[in-house]
Amino acid sequence: MIKYNRHITWIAAILMVAALLLPYAASCYRSGEWAYVKYVIDGDTIVLQDGRKVRYIGINSPETAHRDKPGEPFGRQATEYNRKLVQGRQVHIVPAGDRIDRFGRVLAFVYLRDGRMVNEKMLKAGMAHICFFSRDLEKKNFLLQAQLFAINSHKGIWSQKPVNPEPYYIGNSKSLRFHRPSCRYGKRTSRKNRVIFRDRITAFKKGYCRCKQCLP
Repeated sequence: MIKYNRHITWIAAILMVAALLLPYAASCYRSGEWAYVKYVIDGDTIVLQDGRKVRYIGINSPETAHRDKPGEPFGRQATEYNRKLVQGRQVHIVPAGDRIDRFGRVLAFVYLRDGRMVNEKMLKAGMAHICFFSRDLEKKNFLLQAQLFAINSHKGIWSQKPVNPEPYYIGNSKSLRFHRPSCRYGKRTSRKNRVIFRDRITAFKKGYCRCKQCLP
C-alpha cells in the first residue's frame, strides 16, 4: 500500500511539472516544424537539410566578406557564434510575418532543443542588432530586451566605436529605420514620421534599425 501511494505521488508530481511547463512550451512552439541545420551562411541565415534557407526574423547580423565586398566588424565572429549554436543540430522553425522574403528565405523564429530562441541569443551576445519589419512583430519587446542587455554590457558589436558619427540621425517611425542626415532616404522622411536622435545608440535602444544605404 505504501509503495502504491508513493507511485501515485510520483505520478502527481510529474503531472504537476508538466502542467507548469506546458504554457512555456506552447509559447515557444506554437507552430512550425523541427529540422536539421545543414550549414550556417552567416549570423542570421541558415540552410536546412532539405536545402531551404531560413532567415532569423527581427535581427540583422554584421555582413561577412563576399565577392568584392569587405566584411563588417564582427561579421566573422557572428557567423562562428551562430555555427556553434545550430550547425548540424535539430532546431524548431516557427515562420513569422510574410514567411518568405524576396530572396526566397523563410522568415522565422528559431529555437534550440532546450527552448532558447536563437534570434534572442544572437542579440544578447552582441552578434546582431534588431531590425523589425513592422511595429507589431510578435516577440518584439522580448528581442528588444536582449539587445538592451548587450548594449549596456558592451558586448560584441556594441564594444566598438561608431564609424564617422553624426551630430544627429533621422529616424522614420513608420519604417523603424534611422539614417544619416545626408542620406536621401532620411531626407524623404515625412514630418509626421520624422524622429531626431542625438546619437545612434539611442536609436538602437528605441528599436530602430540602421539604413542599409548610409549605414549610420
